[in-house]
Amino acid sequence: MSVRVYVEGGGNNKDTLKRCNEGFASYCQKLAPASRHPGIVACGGRQRAFDRFKTAVESSQGSDVCVLLVDAEANVTSANPVRHLHDRDGWDFPALGRHRVFLMVQAMEAWFLADRESLAAFYDGGFLVNSLPANQNIEAICKEDLEPSLKHASAPTRTKGEYHKVKHGFALLAVIDPAKVEQASPHAKLLNDFLRGL
Repeated sequence: MSVRVYVEGGGNNKDTLKRCNEGFASYCQKLAPASRHPGIVACGGRQRAFDRFKTAVESSQGSDVCVLLVDAEANVTSANPVRHLHDRDGWDFPALGRHRVFLMVQAMEAWFLADRESLAAFYDGGFLVNSLPANQNIEAICKEDLEPSLKHASAPTRTKGEYHKVKHGFALLAVIDPAKVEQASPHAKLLNDFLRGL
């Protein structure tokens, strides 16, 4: 069985797609058995991620498993990620069978707020941890508040300066603790449990 994860992120630039790929690969490798690490496919925009995932599902053979991982972009009101994406984005999924869909709720930056120790260490002094949203349920933090709160907290830091999605986001993915992320996000726990079970 081979597993490929089609992820949103990385834009249209070869270098940033590579960074996206490496960040998600590092995160997944902390969870999946060493012999079963999934392949990561950084797709750029979320529509492109869906399109590539859908094509992969429709052409998959044998025991290959295709996984879609995208931002929810909003509060999730359905327990079923496919239903959420259908209702919000109008995406029509093929029959999924063994294939899987997971959400970063409401966006990737929410995951970082679950591991504030790693955030502070990454920025190497001056990071304003106490200015971050106090809500421990990271899924309830509005997407519109995530990036601004990270920018504010990181602005006075010594070496890296203000949070930048491309410069910092994928590097942060590589250092955050998945166990802390899943404690603060039921959707992240679903993904993590899937990776552990490979």
